[in-house]
Amino acid sequence: MHKNLLAFACLIFVAGLAGCASPLEQVAERARTEMVGMSEAELKACIGEPTALNRENGIDLWSYFRETARSATTISDVGYTPTNRAETSYDYFRYCEAAFFLQNGRVREIEFRGRTATGREIMEPCGAIVERCVKQ
Repeated sequence: MHKNLLAFACLIFVAGLAGCASPLEQVAERARTEMVGMSEAELKACIGEPTALNRENGIDLWSYFRETARSATTISDVGYTPTNRAETSYDYFRYCEAAFFLQNGRVREIEFRGRTATGREIMEPCGAIVERCVKQ
């Protein structure tokens, strides 16, 4: 009984995490399949010129990069009175490198590498790169 309860709690936790993805992260996930087969012209029309172009073994690699910065303020409720509260402001950075592998003028595969300044993986900036290419 205890094992079943633990398994159920883990399932609820994982389902909750999946539901927390931002709309742009969801766009990035959908792009991995929806953009496969897209032509070079279609890719340029919705994203623009790539940041870098490479060719290796008959495969064209188009790379795009996006970086975002945000500021945030956190309030810590250390104590029970207003004088025990602490306020901290900080900036944090997010980035995405999107790699499109094209063969015979069509997207064959897409890879996203997105991170925050703390090293946590995040796909939000990747979604911002491809949002005009994915069906809404």
